[in-house]
Amino acid sequence: MAALVFVMLMFGCMGTIRQVNAATRDKDLLYRAKCTACHRLYQPQKHTYQKLQTYVIRYGKGLSDEERRRLLDYLKENAKQERK
Repeated sequence: MAALVFVMLMFGCMGTIRQVNAATRDKDLLYRAKCTACHRLYQPQKHTYQKLQTYVIRYGKGLSDEERRRLLDYLKENAKQERK
């Protein structure tokens, strides 16, 4: 019985992981599609979120509100951590 519960929990967790990965992949594709229209692709891990956010606000005038939100979410998740 315990083994059955364990297996069920594992499959439930795997579904959640797939959903998270799909959401991240969609944001990554948006980043690649929108940002490479004007310049080469910058690696978010090399820049702080604050800097990347400034660029999106300044140069992302053609983005919809939803695209801007998703793009900023992606950059926040992948940006270099700021030093304290």
